[in-house]
Amino acid sequence: MSQQTLITLLLAVLTPAVLAQGGPPPAKVMLDDARIETLTEVRGVTGEIRSPMRSRLAVQVEGIVLEMLVDEGDDVSAGQIIARIDDTRARLDLDRNKAEVAHAEALIEQRTAEQDEAERDLERSLELERRGSSNITEIDESRTLLAARRAQLAQARAELMSAKSDLALAERELADATIRAPFDGRVVETSTEVGQWIARGGPVATIVSLKSLEARINVPQKYYRSLRDSKGEIEIMVPAIDGAVTGKLIAIIPQADSLSRLFPARIRIMDSGEVLRPGMSITAMVPTGILADQLTVSKDAIVRTAAGEHLFYSADGVAAMMPVQRLFGAGERVAIRPGILKPGMRVVVDGNERMFPGQPLIELQDPESAIERAGRKPETE
Repeated sequence: MSQQTLITLLLAVLTPAVLAQGGPPPAKVMLDDARIETLTEVRGVTGEIRSPMRSRLAVQVEGIVLEMLVDEGDDVSAGQIIARIDDTRARLDLDRNKAEVAHAEALIEQRTAEQDEAERDLERSLELERRGSSNITEIDESRTLLAARRAQLAQARAELMSAKSDLALAERELADATIRAPFDGRVVETSTEVGQWIARGGPVATIVSLKSLEARINVPQKYYRSLRDSKGEIEIMVPAIDGAVTGKLIAIIPQADSLSRLFPARIRIMDSGEVLRPGMSITAMVPTGILADQLTVSKDAIVRTAAGEHLFYSADGVAAMMPVQRLFGAGERVAIRPGILKPGMRVVVDGNERMFPGQPLIELQDPESAIERAGRKPETE
């Protein structure tokens, strides 16, 4: 018998004596039955928490690191500057390309004026021909000159397009000298320092998102079908927070390990509450497809303290406490390992936050639960 169980039994025995000597005031509570339910059994499958958004930032230009504006553990927002690379050459290239664009634009103006002049010369030659004052040679020369001017204008326009492309590339090179965070997250690693020469493609920092986390597990092949067909939530036990969160199956990767016959699965974690972190170990409660009778209590009956999980039940109208070893969640109820608690015993589901053993209980009636109890036959052990 465990020490906690022994303490619970002693409290139940000593309660009348405590009350006789002026015990604690009564507590107004709501009670619910512990009961046997036929549920699908689950088995724990180990895994870890991962972030689906993880980016190892790298530079697209080479140079000396002028500024490193974050450190490991810093939170960053999308677009926030992470580091700056020396951009002197990029600025010089940008100025040169701006000058080339301006030159190409001026050349187009010149070629346009020359083409207009050639068109006017051709029109004059044709008019003189109609008057009999021009010969065919002059007209041919005017047409040839106009064609040449048009070709020169087209060439100037092509040169302008090329110059603008070079300018856009120079602007991009300059922008690439500033490394920014691609999404909201946290810096988990820095890979360079101020004054260090970094080559194109060199790593700067690694950022992970903490907003959308996943649990990754390896599922035995015998549970593959039951997990695949599962439409409900999956309970995930997280030792690091000494508690549980809920998850929803995203996908089972249809490729098992050839030796272990384990299928990787992804589970989206719901309501992480900013307490979970990538790398934490977890145990996912995976359905096995096997139905079995389980002792269940309302999830509101379970109280968590530094000493672990426990619940209070009514021992002839007096609060008694027992430790709880939960097996898995089942909607609004929790399957627990049988012990002192038996089917039909009444457990405290409201008013148990500041309760202590030996406290008299005054049950507050819930109309809906009273009707439900009246229509349910008592369960036998």
